[in-house]
Amino acid sequence: MEKMFKRSVLGTAVAAAALMSMSANAYQIGENNDFNVEVYGVAAISIVNYDGEETDSTGAKTDTYTGYDYENESRIGFRAGKEMFDDFTVFMQVESGYVGEDGTGGTLGNRDTFIGMKGDWGTVRFGRMLTPMYEIIDWPYANPGLGASWDWGGDVKFNRDRHGDMARYDSPNFNGFNFNIATGRGDKSVDGNNWYGAAAHYRVADMVTLHAAFETETDRKVSDAVEESWGFDENGQSELTESVAAQFADTFGYIVGFEASLPAGFGLAGAYKSGESDVTGGDKSEQDSWVVIGQYWNGPWGVKVGYTENLESETDGMKNGDEDSVISGQLMYVHNGFVPYLRLAQRDIKSGTGADAKQTETFVVRVGIEYGF
Repeated sequence: MEKMFKRSVLGTAVAAAALMSMSANAYQIGENNDFNVEVYGVAAISIVNYDGEETDSTGAKTDTYTGYDYENESRIGFRAGKEMFDDFTVFMQVESGYVGEDGTGGTLGNRDTFIGMKGDWGTVRFGRMLTPMYEIIDWPYANPGLGASWDWGGDVKFNRDRHGDMARYDSPNFNGFNFNIATGRGDKSVDGNNWYGAAAHYRVADMVTLHAAFETETDRKVSDAVEESWGFDENGQSELTESVAAQFADTFGYIVGFEASLPAGFGLAGAYKSGESDVTGGDKSEQDSWVVIGQYWNGPWGVKVGYTENLESETDGMKNGDEDSVISGQLMYVHNGFVPYLRLAQRDIKSGTGADAKQTETFVVRVGIEYGF
């Protein structure tokens, strides 16, 4: 929910600054600027408790932990725009990241920040934003609390998320159908590292929305080069670490999914995604994932339950034993724009292979409140 930032307020603030500086020529946004200026954001904070246990490849317990943390996901953004020609509006947006523990992540430009043009023909943007594929992964399928597996917990990396150096086009709505296409640089220091992606959405009979997207990338860096160096092993003996060249991979991934609005306040959503990473001169890895989410609303009260699973990744046809899953439930209440909620989740995350394999089981309890403006 966004409200127009009153230009008179901005004008008052700037006028006050002008009086303090004794400058008669200060630029007064409220009076001398006819751009449509907005400020928006989310105030969001939660307290979360983690209760976890880690085991090694033999099943022996190697670590336990419990503790709580306050997570401040508040953020703020600014938008401005003005019609340049008939049916051609130029606009911009600058959005901060989450405040976090000490504000270091809350820098302006951390989230979607771009300059664009729009009209009846669609929208073009340049800058930092979500890729078409990740936009679907993130919403509606990562909520409630499924990101540790579904969103960013996969062992095979085949898509970007929020990324800079991007050009993106979003089409208008054609009788329930719209699409997005985008391209950009991956790592600008790597020659030939470019990515391409697209998504399509189709709403059927105002009840079911279908989603599909893909993303492909060339020469994505998957590991840095290591220079030759001398060190010491665990017994204190000198040891030579040989140099290793950086590794690069060509990647491809896709997602298909749906959202359904059912009678009596019920809703259902589900998606399947798959991707691969083919290392140049090395191995090809693949991994599939799926998610299902159900929700029910009765007036201001809402309940949402979700389950997701990363299936075992495979490298040249060999399974790696790194499957993981998350099951999560959330109770919400909406009143006057405020959304207090309670979320419970069980995470079962596996990583590593062979003797380095480990499994982490964590029970998560989160209580929070959000308010958008």
